[in-house]
Amino acid sequence: MILWSAGVGMGIVLVRQSLRRPVLANVLPKYGYGLNTKQSPYERLRQIIEQRFAVSSTDLAVCQSSVARITTERLMYASMCGAIPLVMYIATTVAGTAMPLPILLMASAALAVTGFILPIMQLRSRAKVRRREIRISLSAYLDLVSIMLAGGAGIESALVAASRVGDGPTFRLIADSLDVARATRRSPWEILANEGERIGIDELPELAATVKLGGEQGARMTTSLVAKASSMRAKQLAEVEADANAATERMGLPMVLLFMGFLVLLGYPAMQMISAGFGS
Repeated sequence: MILWSAGVGMGIVLVRQSLRRPVLANVLPKYGYGLNTKQSPYERLRQIIEQRFAVSSTDLAVCQSSVARITTERLMYASMCGAIPLVMYIATTVAGTAMPLPILLMASAALAVTGFILPIMQLRSRAKVRRREIRISLSAYLDLVSIMLAGGAGIESALVAASRVGDGPTFRLIADSLDVARATRRSPWEILANEGERIGIDELPELAATVKLGGEQGARMTTSLVAKASSMRAKQLAEVEADANAATERMGLPMVLLFMGFLVLLGYPAMQMISAGFGS
């Protein structure tokens, strides 16, 4: 119970640390600023924990989640995973073959930490997939805007009309942003840039900068939008190929482990017979 309580306490501390905003004096040394560039081991460990286990606001925004929800999931997963060995101990005790309590307590603490980290890993995975889907749809949106601009439409009308063509999440996101811009009498490129920063999509601020040049200075945007869409598709293709190569490399690991197990299975009887012969 002591180890289980320590695991729960550590989880509460990690939740508290993840909800705190970083201090500017602790963030500046990472970028080469500040007088004291040397960090103590405690500060370095705390920084690693914050980077690995902190909840990103952009990930929450792109997945349409909240800090309260992800914190609840972390505590729930940690409690459920930490209680599994304790349930096993009670079941084995009732059956009359009790398992060693220290090992179960250590397993409970390890599983509690794993359950505490698991929602963050899932959130980052969902955010990565969501951003990839948004970028794919955004490249198609840029093509539609460039086609409407080539047909003689104005900048704002082309942005609005292109957002009404699709019905996916990305098109709804852009359409809602443009509706907010009209309702608040703000420029659409400002709203698009803010939305891109909120969800962690760098292409939206870049699109907003291009649209701003066309809207305020009359620059031609059709060629730049087509080039931007082509570069986004090339980047997405490169990411897909990299993921496929990584998956191919990971597929070789089970084969190696299977081969090693096969060697152990063949070699163990021979080694047993040799050791028995020397013993006799």
